[in-house]
Amino acid sequence: MVRPTRNNSAPAREPDQKREAAPARRRSATTRKRAFTDPRPYVGDAGRAPQGAIDVATVTIGMVALALAVGFVVGFAVFCVMNLSTWLTELLWNGAGGALNVPVFPLIVCTLGGAIIGIWTWWSADRVRPLEDVMAEFKATGSYRTNGVAKPVISFLLPLVFGGSVGFEAGLTGLITAGCCWIRDKLKAAGLRAGAVGDVTIAASMTAIFGTPLAGIVAGAESAPADGNDVLEEPDVNDYNMRRGAKIVLYTAAAFGAFAGIAVFSHVFGASHGLPRFGAITASYAELLWVVPCIALAYLMALLFHGSSRFFKDVATRFASGGSSTDLPSVVIPPVIAGVVMGAIACFLPYVLFPGEAQSEELMVGWSAWGAAALLGTGLLKAVVTPMCLNMGWMGGVFFPSIFAGVSAGFGLAAITGADPMLMVTVTTTAFLAGVVRKPLLVLAILFLCFPVEGVLWMGLAAVIGAALPLPRILVADATE
Repeated sequence: MVRPTRNNSAPAREPDQKREAAPARRRSATTRKRAFTDPRPYVGDAGRAPQGAIDVATVTIGMVALALAVGFVVGFAVFCVMNLSTWLTELLWNGAGGALNVPVFPLIVCTLGGAIIGIWTWWSADRVRPLEDVMAEFKATGSYRTNGVAKPVISFLLPLVFGGSVGFEAGLTGLITAGCCWIRDKLKAAGLRAGAVGDVTIAASMTAIFGTPLAGIVAGAESAPADGNDVLEEPDVNDYNMRRGAKIVLYTAAAFGAFAGIAVFSHVFGASHGLPRFGAITASYAELLWVVPCIALAYLMALLFHGSSRFFKDVATRFASGGSSTDLPSVVIPPVIAGVVMGAIACFLPYVLFPGEAQSEELMVGWSAWGAAALLGTGLLKAVVTPMCLNMGWMGGVFFPSIFAGVSAGFGLAAITGADPMLMVTVTTTAFLAGVVRKPLLVLAILFLCFPVEGVLWMGLAAVIGAALPLPRILVADATE
């Protein structure tokens, strides 16, 4: 009987397949061995398996020292750029504004600023990207790039100097991350393995901007590039891979390095503006019921923020659809409109301008001299003006202006009710910021700088509720739908 050819041939080919696979396995083993014994120097990560406790300690200390150094340099860079922004802003608003003493000066400056921002954006083809975009791109690719150096710096400064209701964090984080990724790539091209240089920049930047290491650690962990199954694999000669626990150690080191950098240079050259430190909550048990209207007010403000964001995104999209991205009117008109609206409001409520960190400190001292209507109006309008800026060409971050909006509204609620102002400010600010960014852990990490640890229970409750309260789909849907 003749057996089927398929049954006869299968066993005959199997040894051949094994013999063909053997060289491949030997080549793979050889490649791994070469990767482990790569003679080139490296910085910050190991290209081989550590040998013994001393070797492990040496590699660990080297990585942590590198992260500390990077953080310290980032702290210095953030200090310089933020102080440059503050100096230019004071030169324009206090210098020129004080000399001219024109009642409608905010309207003039904001309108002019909108035109300059629009023309610059059209000419340079550059604009500040939101912090979420920076973190998402870094997490997806492990890198971030900007359009040179000078253009991003000017794009970062213009909205802030002309009074835009936007924060520092978006532009600064993008600039620092791109710069450190560039350094990392140059070191790698020279044969130095310095992947950790780029991997810790989000943590260092956020720490330096907000002045709290916890914010940097949380933000760094959230933006960590994906690393497969979170297992330490055998790295090749061009890259590296670390367990998540090791990355958290580096983020922590970078965060404290940046915090030290800010502290040192602030002590030597004078402190720049930062988030204020509010007093402790002294409310009685009966007053704790005021937490409910605080969260209700914060929810209303979050609805205003997201609704305004959707509305002004639609407006900007309509202008963009009327011409190409290189069409001057379609690029210039939206920021001019935003400047006119913001400047007109600022003629009556000037604190709707600027990021709000300095204004928060001023309110903390003198809020009782304000009327409740002015405080509430400033907070509510700030929740509208900030998304208008962000969607109409005045690019920046949301954290600083959102914190100020919550502070102003909280003091306004305290002026109406007579309740403990620190309770009202703490809960309203935390719930509103959580409603805006939808990241309660990051919100807590940032606001621990503002509010004492004794209020952590109410902060935690407000952050969780604020982030969990539902938003109507129409407010968060993409404008193109």
